[in-house]
Amino acid sequence: MAQRPRIAHLAGPTATIQNSPPLVTSNKARRKYGLPTQKNPDGSEPRFDALRAQRLAAPATVYVEYFSAHPLEADAAELYGPPDGYLDASGQFHKERTGPQDKAVFEIEIQPEDGVYPMPYMARKADGGAWDGECTEPGAPVTLPMRL
Repeated sequence: MAQRPRIAHLAGPTATIQNSPPLVTSNKARRKYGLPTQKNPDGSEPRFDALRAQRLAAPATVYVEYFSAHPLEADAAELYGPPDGYLDASGQFHKERTGPQDKAVFEIEIQPEDGVYPMPYMARKADGGAWDGECTEPGAPVTLPMRL
């Protein structure tokens, strides 16, 4: 059987792919605003939120745990330079280790002009509720595109 071509439908001024997953309010936002969290079929909470590419509104400093990009990084620790600093138990950044519980980190300044970053989707509906799918309510009628 011949392989069928894959077609991406792009539209709009930012060329959004039309078949992207729905924007669903993250559990991080649901907890922040006191909304019920999403659950897995077994009733447990998902370990991670789905991430959506979003633009920063202002520069931010983030601290990334040293040797967290790949499970084998620490196995080759001798090949790596030192971390940028350490976070103490209260989350304060220090250039030097201040105690045995300090966590080695990279300090990264991210800027809006760097592009989009994958982050939890924090938006809610106008009534304060969570977005649970593509429509305002489960079972909402399909709305056809407006024709000119």
